Amino acid sequence: MAEALFHKMTQERSDLRASSAGLQATRGAAATSFALKALAKEGIDFSSFKSKPVTAELIQEATIVFAMTEDHLFALLQRYPEHQQKFFLLNENQEIMDPIGGGLSNYQECCIMIQSSLKRILLENL
Repeated sequence: MAEALFHKMTQERSDLRASSAGLQATRGAAATSFALKALAKEGIDFSSFKSKPVTAELIQEATIVFAMTEDHLFALLQRYPEHQQKFFLLNENQEIMDPIGGGLSNYQECCIMIQSSLKRILLENL
C-alpha cells in the first residue's frame, strides 16, 4: 500500500519512485482484496501489484529504505549492516503494524497511517 500511496502523492515528480518489498514476502503474490479496497477508496487501482522479497540488489539500488516496525528495521540492520545509513522507520512516533490477517478496517487504518507518514516525510524533505 505504501508504494501505491507514494506514487499517487508524487505523480507529478518523475524523479521520485518507490518499490515495495517484504522481509517475508513471496515473489508474485497479488495484493489482498482488503488492500485493494482500501486503496480504491483513495482512488488507486493497485490490481497489477505483485509482491517481492527484499534482496541485496534492491537494498543496494535504494537511496532510502523505510520500515514499518522496529522489528522490520532491526531485521534490515541485521541482514544489511553495510547499508544502515539508508534505513529509517516510516513513522518514528508509532509503528505501523502489518494489517495482514485483519479485516478491511485494519487495512483502512494502515492506509491512513501510511498516508500521514508519507505526507510528513515529503513535506520535510521536498
